[in-house]
Amino acid sequence: MSSIYILSTTPAITCILSYETKRENNAVFYRFKVEIQPNHNTAFAYNLKLDITLNNKKILSGGALKDIQPGKWTVPFSKYFPHQTGWYRVESVGNAGTLPCAVKFYSTQTSGSASANRVVAVPAAENSVRNTKVKINGTWKNAENVFIKIAGVWKRTEKVYIKNNGVWRGG
Repeated sequence: MSSIYILSTTPAITCILSYETKRENNAVFYRFKVEIQPNHNTAFAYNLKLDITLNNKKILSGGALKDIQPGKWTVPFSKYFPHQTGWYRVESVGNAGTLPCAVKFYSTQTSGSASANRVVAVPAAENSVRNTKVKINGTWKNAENVFIKIAGVWKRTEKVYIKNNGVWRGG
């Protein structure tokens, strides 16, 4: 989903989209950043808007990227959605590796837009090893009571990650 979008406006406006993500249990949080590139000496005295649909739910409609003024700007500027310290929450993600995400950049006062339907990454779930069993010398033991030597240091498995049924667990 992170990419460069060039609006088919006159002049063409370039927006760079990126996102951050974090996970808490079965919920995933997303924050989007849009950097609007300078248009230097060519006037664009129109607003710029953004729509975002995440996991088939519209989470932003008509997000303001730029107001009518300034018409010219010589340095890039950034906008965050929902805002610089906020996050969009997506519930019940499970073990999905990606979620569908669609974006549309546009102006309500002039023609020209840019859009894409892509995916955003989902961070892997971090589950406790407390309920995970490991077999040591033919005996099944709770992983939390097992020590593993890593780089010459003995560590309790709750401090490292192990792969169980294709899922990394630990912490």
